[in-house]
Amino acid sequence: MDVAFKKIKNELDYAYNNTGFFRKHLDQAGLTLADITQPSDLLKIPPTVKRNYRQGFPASVIASGYNLKSPYVMRFQSSGTEGDRLVSVVLSYDLARRQASCISVNPAFSSLWKPGLKLRTCRFAAPNCSDVECANPNSTMESRMLPDGTLVLPVYHDLLTTPEHMIHRALDEIEQYDPHLLFVDPTHFAFLIRAMKKAGRVPHKKEGFCIMSGYTLCTQVARRQIKECFGDKVAFADMLGMSELGYIGFECPAGHQHINTKDYHIEFIKDGQLAKPGELAEMVITTLGDRLSPHIRYATGDLYRLSPEPCPCGDSAPMVRHEGRVKNVLWLNDGSLITPRELDDLIGPAPWIDMYQVNQLDDDEFSFHYMSNDAWTQQLEDELVEMLKDTLKTRNIHCSTTNYLPADRGGKFMSCVSSVAVRDEKRRLISWI
Repeated sequence: MDVAFKKIKNELDYAYNNTGFFRKHLDQAGLTLADITQPSDLLKIPPTVKRNYRQGFPASVIASGYNLKSPYVMRFQSSGTEGDRLVSVVLSYDLARRQASCISVNPAFSSLWKPGLKLRTCRFAAPNCSDVECANPNSTMESRMLPDGTLVLPVYHDLLTTPEHMIHRALDEIEQYDPHLLFVDPTHFAFLIRAMKKAGRVPHKKEGFCIMSGYTLCTQVARRQIKECFGDKVAFADMLGMSELGYIGFECPAGHQHINTKDYHIEFIKDGQLAKPGELAEMVITTLGDRLSPHIRYATGDLYRLSPEPCPCGDSAPMVRHEGRVKNVLWLNDGSLITPRELDDLIGPAPWIDMYQVNQLDDDEFSFHYMSNDAWTQQLEDELVEMLKDTLKTRNIHCSTTNYLPADRGGKFMSCVSSVAVRDEKRRLISWI
């Protein structure tokens, strides 16, 4: 048995013997631990999904010997975009190890790991992504300070309706707290940057700290605004993660995403089988060495392409491309699909756009709403709409500029949404596995 598979097997054994949920899951599949003797046998185990962990929490999800009050247990909640918020737990030192493993692909962030550094972090994202009340305009810095030194900045649940005084408070608090790290939702942060410029304010500084994006797809439009504001002396990279597990991957200096295979066994699954490099597939994760709440073949709902080539940055961690969530894919009439990342590639940095959203309204009907700026011209809009029509294989695209785009029920902002997926139960529940 090779070392890598031995780690996986140890995780399966531990989960079966210590969590009621996985023991029941394997028994219901008619499997025993003895049936899993080689890596290909993992495909016999039905993937686990969010509702399994939601329904079993906490008694059958947390391993025997632990509870919610055990030392080093950290509790997190998902944003609730897909319905009820998912409560998850992780040991603080596991979370730190996963974070360090991921960030190690980008030396520009090494300053965050200086010995003795008491890391100061400011978080700016949808309120539901935080563990404190940050949508209350009367909240204080003290009430929004987490035990690990993270200051959660104030923001309204519906991003674009955030009152002006809350915007100024967020900017004031960044300057006052002077963080080593700004951990942000990219669309939220681009909004804050625009509001800062409108108010005639400037960044608190343009070097000596890092910016990390997460929570939602980092569009090129949002990335452009962040980079234009802070310049090249501030390290910026996109993090891949989940509230259930923490850090999963990170962006290297070459601008490519790498997946953490030190703390996770990763499968990219298409039609029930391992996908070939370059194929669109769902990421399925098995934790390694998780003694608190092991996740076995956890279907993430996130689509990826595994690169067949090594990354030019030289790091050996697998290079991937995150394509977005399954539920945000656009389904075309000919049976093909467009992922949020492919759509964003088409739109690009678009200096004339501040924010956009494409929505599939019906099988052959789409809308493209965007917030423009002074760089807008009719020609630029017409050219982009024509490219959208060619890509989406329809002439039925409604395009309009707007001053408001709504956040979803979890407070996040999605640049690519599909009302068809919500309407059509079959598509809404489609599984690549």
